Amino acid sequence: MEFHLPKQIKTFYWRVFPIPFLLITYYQIVHDWQLEKFGFDEFEDIGTLLFILGVSACEAALVTLFLWCVVVSLKKLLRTTG
Repeated sequence: MEFHLPKQIKTFYWRVFPIPFLLITYYQIVHDWQLEKFGFDEFEDIGTLLFILGVSACEAALVTLFLWCVVVSLKKLLRTTG
């Protein structure tokens, strides 16, 4: 089973993706994992940071797809009513 996205999402995706990614990453690092309370003196701390970045990228991708669906739905709604 393959998941294909429409071609029009490519430009939208890469314009919007960095904003949720930065916000989610900041929230994960500062509030959820509280990395500022710990030092980066061991090798596993880098792995933790990479894990957080990976999870944040997945969450940001889902948020971006959700925003794209909302924008497309609003465009269709406005076309039919206008």
